[in-house]
Amino acid sequence: MMKLVSLLGLASAATAAASSSAANPISSTMLKEASHRILEDGEGGEEGGEEDEGGDDNNNNANLAGYSLQYSTCLRTKIASDDDAVEGNSYYVNGAYRAQYNLYATFRLCTDEGNGKCTCDASVEYATEMDNFLESSLTYLGGAGGGDETDYLECTYGGAENGVDYYLGPQCSDSGGLIIGTFYDEDCTVKAGYSAPSFSYNTFSSIESTCQDCSNGGCNDLYGDAHQCVNGKDIAGDDDEGVCSAAKRATAEVDYSRVKKRNYGAVLFAKVFIGMLVIGLIGGAMFLAYTYYLRHKGDRTEHLVESVPVGAALT
Repeated sequence: MMKLVSLLGLASAATAAASSSAANPISSTMLKEASHRILEDGEGGEEGGEEDEGGDDNNNNANLAGYSLQYSTCLRTKIASDDDAVEGNSYYVNGAYRAQYNLYATFRLCTDEGNGKCTCDASVEYATEMDNFLESSLTYLGGAGGGDETDYLECTYGGAENGVDYYLGPQCSDSGGLIIGTFYDEDCTVKAGYSAPSFSYNTFSSIESTCQDCSNGGCNDLYGDAHQCVNGKDIAGDDDEGVCSAAKRATAEVDYSRVKKRNYGAVLFAKVFIGMLVIGLIGGAMFLAYTYYLRHKGDRTEHLVESVPVGAALT
């Protein structure tokens, strides 16, 4: 992985390179560089990510022209509480203490290879609050049609069961996708076990798969407000909630190659042993059959000799 470029020491040459990259085809190296630093547009505030006179962080003015972003995964991070009652859970509902969680979406910085196909840099995960990501993505797609999962982008009362109220809102699927889930609280932070209404999730699927072009500046707010996570760490050091470590766990790919190598010898031994055992069993069975044949062949010969009359043998 390319050495991380300091946020406090961007040189003017790096700024010029970033500006020229917006107008030219972007190589994989340039893409990774963009993922590891704040991109300046030449008109932002002062260096070091300080706020300009308008109060906007320089990161929100990043020059992302020529880049795209694509959804990566969904995260839940536990909300810390000083009043944790039982095993770190402070919210009492439906007869038990339960944990509260915030919801995040992560995305990656990409180049668009055409036909909506993104080539993305997986070395950096950008994590932003889910409601911000959904709002921005729906704006890019042209808005919500209604009558589907987009009716529950904000936490909405869903009814009551056995005297317990429940609410509906965005949630993470087991595979990191976007779904509508059920919650116990009106802020949709305490997950409930009730079944949510069934949706086709066509809109959420489009959000997950669309390569969003950043040339019109539509990505700047998401990029500027996001945690920039490299190997489970926020490069700005501002991650008290553990968003980046959660992103690392969610996007980790298990490498089974070492496990296979460790088990290769044992598997080979087992195969050889089983093969020899089968050959031994077959050989033993053949030996017993042949022995049986020889023994009973002699018995049949003696029986035939004894059964022939003497007179018949002489004629």
